[in-house]
Amino acid sequence: MTTKSQYIKYTIPLTFLVFIFLCSRTPTLAEWYMRVFYPPIATGLSFFSRLIPFSLLDIPLIVAIILIPASIVMLCMRKWRFFRWTHITLLSILWIVVWFYMAWGISYFRPGFHERFGIEIPKEDKAFFETFVERYIVLLNESYIPNPYFNTQEIDAEIEKLFAKHHEMLRLPYPNGWRHNKRTLTELLMDRMGIAGYFNPFFSEIQVNMRAPILTFPYTLAHEKAHQFGIAHEDECNLIATIICTSSTHPLVRYSGYLQTVRYLLGNLQTISPDRYQEIVAQIDSRIMADYRAIREHWQQSIDPTLSAMQERVYDAYLRANQQQSGILSYSEMVRLLIAWEMSEL
Repeated sequence: MTTKSQYIKYTIPLTFLVFIFLCSRTPTLAEWYMRVFYPPIATGLSFFSRLIPFSLLDIPLIVAIILIPASIVMLCMRKWRFFRWTHITLLSILWIVVWFYMAWGISYFRPGFHERFGIEIPKEDKAFFETFVERYIVLLNESYIPNPYFNTQEIDAEIEKLFAKHHEMLRLPYPNGWRHNKRTLTELLMDRMGIAGYFNPFFSEIQVNMRAPILTFPYTLAHEKAHQFGIAHEDECNLIATIICTSSTHPLVRYSGYLQTVRYLLGNLQTISPDRYQEIVAQIDSRIMADYRAIREHWQQSIDPTLSAMQERVYDAYLRANQQQSGILSYSEMVRLLIAWEMSEL
């Protein structure tokens, strides 16, 4: 009876894992799942999570911190048999993996941006890219605002309004649930690790680090909302955040959009055109450069080097394991998508 019931307990999650494996090898199947099944899943999870004022992910994290050491102690004291401990641990891991992928993670296996939109990624052209960056610097300078007024609810409403306006162009399944920033007990840890925000796929929640500089808040919020719409790849979420924020009439949202976008552009410019880098950077308004320095100084003062390095290694490995071969460098690959997007007729 025990053996039969154990087989049944493993059969269900293993069946889900087979489907997840098929999705990882068949992008069209993953796309079908994300278009047909993900929207109601996201809606259901977010409807439930919205009732709780703090991040629901805090609860399992706290429970895990308590139970994992406790279970090991119980094992060492022989209060639990090794087979029982192994069985519970393995079954828990299986269901966590299934929950992650069926709730959102299958989005990693969708066809790439250029396939879904039919857009060709252009080859590198140094002269064109320099002009492209200079044009964005002009737009950044024009968007500058001193002492920006900051209201999280106002910014959230503005970004949500823009997603409602542009979701068809961006091919996002609107409304797809409830999207608002939720506070988390881990904000201090996020700050120490240099994390501006994250999306919790288990409960379809968005968390933005409220300790981070306010100038980064709108862009980070738009990026995490893009994840909630079923977009997994970081470069595409950055592209969507750029499109959303730079199309806004809200001064802080627009400025945040150009501020973050130009930062990524400059990162690529330093590699592509090191000879002209300083000359082009000099075109940025000195007041904006002061904002860049303030953001950099915030993270320099907040980040714990050991925790940050550990977080980067773990997240890099996580992204690579989910078909993002560039790991954490994929964030900056948004630049190629942005150029392709602007060169297309969309």
